[in-house]
Amino acid sequence: MAKKVLVTGSCGFMGPYIIKELLKKGYEVRATDLPGADYRHVEPLSCEVAHADLLKKDQAKEVFKDIDYVIHTAARMNYYMERWEYELANYQVTVSTCEAALEAGVKKFVHFSTCDTYGPPRKVPVDESYPQKPINLYSITKLYGELAALKFHKDKGLPVTVIRPTTIYGPRCVYVMGIFLGLPVMLKEMGIDFFYTPKGGILANLVHADDVAGAAVFLMEKKEAIGEAYNISDDSPVPAGKLMETLLNSVGIETKPLYPLPGPMIALVATLGSFMPKAFFTAVTEYLQKSWDRVIIEHKLLPMLKPRLDPGFTAFGRGDYYFDNSKIKKLGYELRHPDLRKGWFETTRWFMEEGWVPTYEQVGAPGD
Repeated sequence: MAKKVLVTGSCGFMGPYIIKELLKKGYEVRATDLPGADYRHVEPLSCEVAHADLLKKDQAKEVFKDIDYVIHTAARMNYYMERWEYELANYQVTVSTCEAALEAGVKKFVHFSTCDTYGPPRKVPVDESYPQKPINLYSITKLYGELAALKFHKDKGLPVTVIRPTTIYGPRCVYVMGIFLGLPVMLKEMGIDFFYTPKGGILANLVHADDVAGAAVFLMEKKEAIGEAYNISDDSPVPAGKLMETLLNSVGIETKPLYPLPGPMIALVATLGSFMPKAFFTAVTEYLQKSWDRVIIEHKLLPMLKPRLDPGFTAFGRGDYYFDNSKIKKLGYELRHPDLRKGWFETTRWFMEEGWVPTYEQVGAPGD
């Protein structure tokens, strides 16, 4: 009989990726999220759907019946939520879920954390032993949830594994792609076909959603991963200048590196930017949305991508954002999208083919 896996937060961006990965490997899946969540990407999949509030013990107990494994992705990220909302979603739900999993006797509990719990790194690459010093309510409460899950393992024997993805991109992603793809598209729509980019700059590596899902299921199956945490990132840390080239080239804007990027100045601006008032970010986001609305109307696109700016994006400018993935690779995981440029171009093509962004000829596309 196939093992059954419970995926919490299944209506989030990563939920359908994980469900598909599990189904592909022959598992039965029960997908759960709040009753009012958007299940449109989950319901077409060959899985059981269970609406539940995991903070309510009777509902949590019911949803854990006959469950062998858990992949706990449920969380919230909105930089303007109140502290109690963060703690409720990222800490208290984790505690409640761990309690239900312990009572149900699950064989493995994979908890989703984030590389944001490290805070701005002072040296790179950052491995799993690096001190965690989060700097905002999202990453602080995500760390609270991670520590709670590991405490359930240490004190009560719950077989927990923690994964810490870096910034995730991929098809259907709206948060990262809203700025990283939306801005290049708006430049292209302004008639800009050539752009001088900076040389060098801070290092960063991202990770494709396929690899986050693959890593989650891979670790779920590994007994030796119990009690451990793993960074999930790709193999291609790139300087800011190269990242800009990739983003612009993917929508057909040619680039040429011209001037060095002053790292310390960028870090200072990014740090100061994180303290800008909400009104500033709101005004910028409203401007971006109005500009994007014009693109949607002009090209008759699906209104799915929503460019927005919030303090979270300032993390990319504070210093190198480069996370070591050697620990999970030593365990045997093989990345499907190790190269950012190739993965980004493929993702951008998906957005074009699905009518989320206009179709352009990509410049210097991998394999072309």
